[in-house]
Amino acid sequence: MPDSYVEISLSALRDNAREILSRYPEYKTIIGVVKGDAYGHGMLAAQALNDGGVRLFAVSSLEEARELRRYTDADILCLEPVEISRLSEAAELALTLPISDLVYLKELIAASGDYSFKLHLQIDSGFNRLGFKDADEIAEAVELIKSSPHEPEGVYQHFATAGIFDPYYDFQIGRFVELTSKISLEEIPLVHLCSGVAMLAHPRPEIATAARMGLVMYGYNIAPRSYGAGIGGNLRRIRDSYYRKRFRLTPTINDVELRLTPAMSYKCRVLQIKKVSKGERIGYGASYTADEDCFIAVLPVGYNNGIGHSNNGRVVDINGILYPVVGVIGMNMMTVKIDDKVGIDDTVTLLGDKITLGMFSRSSGLGLAEALVSIGKNNERVYID
Repeated sequence: MPDSYVEISLSALRDNAREILSRYPEYKTIIGVVKGDAYGHGMLAAQALNDGGVRLFAVSSLEEARELRRYTDADILCLEPVEISRLSEAAELALTLPISDLVYLKELIAASGDYSFKLHLQIDSGFNRLGFKDADEIAEAVELIKSSPHEPEGVYQHFATAGIFDPYYDFQIGRFVELTSKISLEEIPLVHLCSGVAMLAHPRPEIATAARMGLVMYGYNIAPRSYGAGIGGNLRRIRDSYYRKRFRLTPTINDVELRLTPAMSYKCRVLQIKKVSKGERIGYGASYTADEDCFIAVLPVGYNNGIGHSNNGRVVDINGILYPVVGVIGMNMMTVKIDDKVGIDDTVTLLGDKITLGMFSRSSGLGLAEALVSIGKNNERVYID
């Protein structure tokens, strides 16, 4: 076994897909987002998701699409425009292509020759990245596609916020409706507005027929939680109630019940165990001073392994006990304060078991998806079923 590795459960991915599809039958299609090398899980994950019922996947580039094609013959939507000079590659991979402006669409139609693509129009409803911002141009784009060999299969946008206690989610829905008012959405099979957190947090927008799913597929219920007891919970409840009334916000759904299992765990071995005396310094900058005689385990992981440089209260799990990481995290090593219950052959869990993704990301200073992508891409993967 490698010194450090991520363990990916294919059965968890299959079960997660089945759970999501059964829980949200009001969406005609759930689009599995596997960009970022399937959020660090590797494109083999898509095969398991496909087995679980996902029939349309989204990637960010031709390179990702080519890797994905090794594992599935399902439909693939590329979320970033493909260079016109590479349309033959896109056709060979049978990709569905995004259209984010008229100039690109006209170039595609002129250059595609015998190729016929399914196309998804991207609407910029307020994110201000890719997409159309003019209703007349959107109408012209649809007419151009209809008169070409290509198929207008989808229209989509991307939410900037989850809309849990802010009005921007509702603003973007209104803006999307406004921008698409000169076309018939009923004639377009897939209208997808939501990502996972927006889908879990709100009822299905009336115009939506599909949704994109990222983190949730990999086993993370990112729906908003109830406020809980105490002063902090009451203050959040009052704040959110005020915002909902003031801005007439779409209702928020709390505590969505989904039977999900995180598919990724991150583990390593112990390189060395040594005794450190009270007052001795540990690590770069001599930043940690032992406050008692103790044992230290040296682990073969560091920021080169995608865990980040930060150590905001990081802990690891060894034999079901949480131990603190001490000292500055290096490129390929870090140190953990342990006791005499830890042996040199014990497996150390950095993500999984008692270490949730939330704990891991907070200690690393990384976002949830960023944490998965980082450790997934920087360590060997071991797949289990």
